[in-house]
Amino acid sequence: MPAPPAPPAYRRYLGLLLKLAFMTGALWLVARHLDLPALGRTLRQARPGWLVLATALFVVSKLLSSVRLNRFFRVVNIELSEAYNLRLYWRGMFYNLFLPGGIGGDGYKVYRLGQRFPGRRALIFRTLLLDRLSGMLALLVLLLAGLGASGALPPAWRVAALVALPLGVGLSYGLGRWLFGEFRTAFGRTSWQALGVQGAQVLCAWALLAALGAAGSHAPILPYLLVFLASSVAAVLPLTVGGLGARELVFLYGAQLFGLNPAVAVSVSVLFYVITAAVSLVGAFLNEQ
Repeated sequence: MPAPPAPPAYRRYLGLLLKLAFMTGALWLVARHLDLPALGRTLRQARPGWLVLATALFVVSKLLSSVRLNRFFRVVNIELSEAYNLRLYWRGMFYNLFLPGGIGGDGYKVYRLGQRFPGRRALIFRTLLLDRLSGMLALLVLLLAGLGASGALPPAWRVAALVALPLGVGLSYGLGRWLFGEFRTAFGRTSWQALGVQGAQVLCAWALLAALGAAGSHAPILPYLLVFLASSVAAVLPLTVGGLGARELVFLYGAQLFGLNPAVAVSVSVLFYVITAAVSLVGAFLNEQ
């Protein structure tokens, strides 16, 4: 199957400009409603040991995510070694964060794997799409479970979240079997792997809270983690460059909703972005050949 024609250059640049505009507006809104000196003091007080642990947990989440993606590939007979798949995955992370106006990480993987497996680019694209949707579903599962367990929300909200959880999972499973039937043998294992990926990132957020001194305080930690999960959902949406701005905006308004310390909440977002950028930068030095 021939590769679909690339979109015109002006369309790609227009999309990048729109993302930059949204990101700039979101960051301006956050700065306007935030005590920036307090944010600076909070960041300067971060404890290095906890930051190292947070970085390690983020790396673990990406290793699990790479293994999950390769599981999907193998189900449809796209055989990649774990080492090659990991290098390709990390290079895609670099492109996603640092070259958002170009081909992007998923586009790069489609291009490179399309060279190795001619005529299978459409299947490769479907695999990457399913991988994204699997991660999003795991995020929503953890978010709904956390909302149901949170004592900071009205009972009606908690009941609605607990009711939506099994209904959403059942509906997603049915749609997955219908739309991605060729991958159905992988759904069980990859679903647990997706929860492991998101769980590791939740632990990363917890370590960041500990680095900021919030995990040992009397303030409840669960609301911070719920806001983190909601910000992760927002960051997946193609609205900004690497999720920057979208996460901070969710953290700002989430802090207001739950009565959290806004400087601590936004600091978690900033530190998570720094860790993401630092880890993703490694992909620039990897050769996936």
